Amino acid sequence: MSSNYFVSGRRSGRGAIMALRLGACAGFLWLAGCSSVPRDLAGAPGPDDRRFKQAEAALHDGRDHEAMALLTALVADYPALPGPLVNLGILHAAAGRDQDAERALLQAVEIAPGDAVAWAELGIARRKLGRFAVADEAYQRSLALDPGYALAWRNRGVLLDLYLGRPAEAQECYERYLALVGGQSADEQVARWVAELQLRNSSRVATR
Repeated sequence: MSSNYFVSGRRSGRGAIMALRLGACAGFLWLAGCSSVPRDLAGAPGPDDRRFKQAEAALHDGRDHEAMALLTALVADYPALPGPLVNLGILHAAAGRDQDAERALLQAVEIAPGDAVAWAELGIARRKLGRFAVADEAYQRSLALDPGYALAWRNRGVLLDLYLGRPAEAQECYERYLALVGGQSADEQVARWVAELQLRNSSRVATR
């Protein structure tokens, strides 16, 4: 699985954690062996299509209007590629257009059902829409595809902890996330959440 996605962490409004995700294959998911997209994709993008780099730079620099225009054009020109759709979904979500975000991300997972990033972002969009059960299904799909995807563990932990009331499972997700990112010192906020959940879960067991 490969992508040039700017993927999100535990968002607070526009303050998203954006990280460039680079996989084993170059560019968006279109090469054989990287996704379910056919090898002989008509009009598949080559490295000389400057709009991919331009969209990446615009996303990185926070030029959302420019990024939106570029990604919309790329979606129209390369309808079999999930990457532009995922990034479009992330931009919609950051602007509070959660239904548009879900729509774009559903298109992405239909194109590339084996794409862990797309499923994880769909989980975020559905959580923001209040659709918690199907959000969890999307996170689980993402993690089944890529158990090493740290941000998906973190975001599933948030869903289980704050929205679904399943603290023991949330703690497990946070612990998996911390193990993947380098331990408690790598994310002190999540380490505090784990400590709080340990107290809550142990007190719950003690009172039974």
